[in-house]
Parts: sequence; structure tokens; C-alpha cells
Amino acid sequence: MSTHVVRSGRQADHSYLVTVVTAVVIIAALYFFKELLVPLALALLLSFLLTPPVTWLERLKIGRVPACLIVLAITFSLISAMVWLGTEQLTGIVSQLPSYATNIQTRLETFGKSGGAITRLISSITNIEDQVTTHPSSGLENPASPSHTSTSPSSQSALVQPVPVEIVHPRIGIFGSLSLVSTSLVKVLGSGIAVIVLTLFILINRNQIRNRLFRLLGQEHLILVTTALDDAAIRVSRYLLTQSAVNGAFGTLLGVGLYCIGLPFAAFWGVLGAIMRFIPYVGTLIAGACPFLLSLAVFQDWRHPLLVLGIFAGIEGTMFGFVEPMLYAARTGISSLAILLSAAFWTLLWGPIGLILSTPLTVCLAVLGRHLPPLEFLHVLLGDEPVLPAEVHYYQRLVAMDEDEAAEVVDQCLKEKSLTEVYDSVIIPALQMTRQDRQRNCLDDERAKFIYQSTRELIEDLGSRANSEELPLAPELSVLCLPAKSYSDELVALMAAQVARNAGLNSSTVPADLGEERLTRVQSAKAEIFLISALPPFALIHARSLCRRVRALRPEAKIYLGLWNSSLNPEKIKERIGSAFSDVIVTTLADVEHEWKELLANREERQAMQGTLPNSVAAV
Repeated sequence: MSTHVVRSGRQADHSYLVTVVTAVVIIAALYFFKELLVPLALALLLSFLLTPPVTWLERLKIGRVPACLIVLAITFSLISAMVWLGTEQLTGIVSQLPSYATNIQTRLETFGKSGGAITRLISSITNIEDQVTTHPSSGLENPASPSHTSTSPSSQSALVQPVPVEIVHPRIGIFGSLSLVSTSLVKVLGSGIAVIVLTLFILINRNQIRNRLFRLLGQEHLILVTTALDDAAIRVSRYLLTQSAVNGAFGTLLGVGLYCIGLPFAAFWGVLGAIMRFIPYVGTLIAGACPFLLSLAVFQDWRHPLLVLGIFAGIEGTMFGFVEPMLYAARTGISSLAILLSAAFWTLLWGPIGLILSTPLTVCLAVLGRHLPPLEFLHVLLGDEPVLPAEVHYYQRLVAMDEDEAAEVVDQCLKEKSLTEVYDSVIIPALQMTRQDRQRNCLDDERAKFIYQSTRELIEDLGSRANSEELPLAPELSVLCLPAKSYSDELVALMAAQVARNAGLNSSTVPADLGEERLTRVQSAKAEIFLISALPPFALIHARSLCRRVRALRPEAKIYLGLWNSSLNPEKIKERIGSAFSDVIVTTLADVEHEWKELLANREERQAMQGTLPNSVAAV
């Protein structure tokens, strides 16, 4: 057995090593082949965005190739028109800057007066640096200094005279100047042409590319890959359309606001703001800084620049704090932290283009993690779904002895579920995990005591809130809830008693620490219904023993056995317990609530038919 454990550990270490090496190789390939991968990623992004209009044109009986050419021509014509108009507007802004020279000079003088201390500090640091550079410290002996050589006065005077230095700039020439500019321009144009060609190729041959991908991954993964591709396409397309709508609204509001305060070229700043917001984080700052700097040059007072800042901050705060979380969360499926980390990761790999592509690429990775089991860790790291189920989260916070956050988990679940459902889905499974960890000696006595006490207080608080309005109870129909053995059984018995009261029955519980005295309570109780609460694991033996003893003491009573959250079939449980000792087997509090409500409904129906109130459940 020890050999098996050692082999399993070595296999796990080997798998982790393979995973780490694979991740390093993939990241290195993304970095070193970015010149090829960036145009491909941009083309894929544009193909996601342009596929719907291309499909619409194809439905109008236009061929695929003409439809792709029409959509691409319209798209890049719009982009070119926006670039041309932006250049014209920017040229107008630059041409009008000399007319604001006086105001700019006044602003600079104002900043110079207010920043006099900073200016003097910088000047002092510069003077010290010049002195250190020109006159070396006397403590540092210079081997070439005149103090170490005996020279004549004439030679000393010759050494003191400074040597004239002339800086000669090489003549680059017109062709050299053009080459410096043309290199970057050719690179940008080449990337743009590559993106256009790749986008056209993907749009025309998208069915063949998809089919080849299916053939490559195998027919057995057909449904899985189809679902993943459709999910990725839908999420990326919705994200891009939503982002375009949000950025368009931002630019419109910003342009209108700047126009109302009289800032020149307000429409240009609105369009620029809408475009720059496609660049996460950095683009937003640029969209707000440019009109603010222009307002400093245009207006002589401080009111207008502050208004510009106020308009930008108000619109951006509304979009970032309310609109985007509401819209993007449902359309991307990734968390805010994942968006931030992915922006830093892709920017580090691919630069500014990586910052623009970070969110769509992260959406694709999260979709792959959602549908492909080997990549499930991507969905866990990047997805917006809760990482821990509610019951695990509740139990984990109690293990950490954080009672407040555990209560917050339950309160959050109560917004979507009823109290009985929360008991069944959150608190009972948490108590079951507590019991399992106690059996494995993984949970110490102090933490276990804290979990039980905190859960008891929470149950009592939830019960008081649920019973804030007094419900009419059946006067002669009552339930006695008995724990099978442990304190966790008692806590579930408390929940069952609350469920009974909510259903309209009188209910009470017996503490688990009474031991054999529980049977005395059973014999003296006036209850017609007994519920035996048993929480797995290791609860079936104690529950069967208690059922037999209660049946012997109260043969006329109706006995319910609650084997909570059990994976066994109720019929199999009844066979092991014995049909003579238990009338009804339930595994959830919802089943108990249903049984008791049905019991009361039948009782009221018989009461209406007989015209008399039955004295016990036996009359029912």
C-alpha cells in the first residue's frame, strides 16, 4: 500500500511538472511569436464582430464573398472616415493653440508661483549635480591631478585652460529622415493589411475552418467543441456589442456636456472618448485628460476646467460603477479581478494591442475552461460564478471562526430560497461536513464547539424571524422532535420543529444530552407525531434503535424518520429500519413540510365532512 501511495505521489508531481512546463512553453510562444499572433487575434476578434452582418446579407441571397467584401468595405470606410475627421479636428485644435498663448503663459506662471518650492528643490539638486561633476571631491584622489606631478607654472596654466568642445550632428539627409518614419509606418500598414486579409479569409472560410477543427479534435468531442465554440462566439459578440453601446453612450454624454460648457471641438472629444474607452484603464484616463488640458488653455478661470473634470468623473463613475457591472457580468462570464489581471498579463506580452484584446481573449479562455474538463482551472480562476458552493462557504467561514460572514452567506441565500430550502441546501450539509471531519479527527474540539454554537444561534434567530407573525396552530396535533444521538442531530431537530410550526403544528424538541431520559419524555408526551432526527454518516444504527423503542412505548403514534441528506433510497432505508417501526422515511425538511401540510389538509377535509374535530391523528 505504501508503494501505491508513493507511486501516486510521483504521478501527481509528474502531472504538475508537465502542466507547469506546458504553461511556460505556451507563454513563451505567445511572447516570441507575437508578430504573427497579434494580427491573427485581431482578425478573429473582427470576425466575431462582423459575422452577424455577413450572415444577414447571405440570407438576402447575396453570395458569401460579396457579403464579406461589402461588410469589410463599409467597416474600414467608417474607420478611415473617423481617422480622417479626427485628423482634421486635431489639426484645427493645433492651429488655434497660438491664439491661446497668453492664457497658456498665464497658467504656466501660476503653476510656477505655486510650485516655487518644487522648482527651487529641482534647481538645487541640479546645481549639486553640476558641482560634483565639475569639481570632484577632495577626499577622492585623482591620479591625474596636478598635485601629484611637478610642473612649471606655464604648464599649470595650460592645464587650467578649458578645452573647447564642438558638437557636430551628422547630416542624415532627406532619405535618412524618411527611413526613420517609413519604418514604423510600413510596419503599421503591413499589420493592418495582414489583419484585413486574415479577417476576409476567416469570414469566407469560417465553415471549413470549423469543420477542420472538428476533424482535428475528433468526432467523439463533436458536441463539446460545438458548444464551446458557440458559447465563445455568443459571449464575445455580446461583449463587443455591449462595449460599443456603452462607449457610444459615454462619448455622446461627454460631447454634449463639453458643448454645454462651451469647450471648443466638443464633438471631437466625445468621439475620441468613445474610441479611447476601448483601451481598458489607460484609454479612459486619456479621454478625460485631453479636454481638461484644453480647458486650461482656453478658459481663464478655474470654473470651466473643474466643470470638465466634474462632467467626466460623473459620466465615468456612472458607467464604471453601475452600468458596466450590470451589463458585462452577464455577457462575459468573467470576474472583475480576472479582467484586471488579464489586462496586465496581455499588456506585458503584447503591449498596447494586448491591452485592447485582453478582455475578449480572457472570455475565450474562460469559455474553454467551462466546457473542456482539462482546462477547468481556467474557469475557476477567471469565471464570475461563486468559487465555493454556499454550504462549503458557510462551513469554511465557521471553521475560520468568522460567525458574521457565515451569517451573511445564509442571508444571501435567503434572498433566493425559502427558509426550508436554505436549511436543506446550506446548513444541514455544513453540519454533515462537520460530523465527517470530526470522525476523521480533522476538526478540533474548540472549532467544533464554535460551529455547533454558532449554528444553533443562527437557527434560533432565523426561527424568530420566520415566526414574527403568529400562525394558527392545530390545538390537538403536536410533534415531538427527537435527536438520534449527537448534538448535530439535535440541531436538525430544531430546524424540523420550526418547519412544523410553519406548517401549522405544535412542536417541541428533546435535547440530545438527556440520554435515556429521552424515552421518559416520549412516554409522558402528549404528541401524536414523533420525528427522529438522524444526520449521516454513522446515524442509521442509532436511528433504528430509537425507532424501535419509541414504537414500543407509543404504538399508536405516527413515527417519522429523518435521515437527512442521505444518498440512500427511502425504500431501502425502510427495509433496513423495518416497516413496523417507522411510518414515513424522509431525507429533507422539504419532504417533512410537504407531508405535514398534506396531513393537515386531510385532517381539515375530514373535519368538514364529519362536522367534528378529531381528538388525535388516529381519527385522521
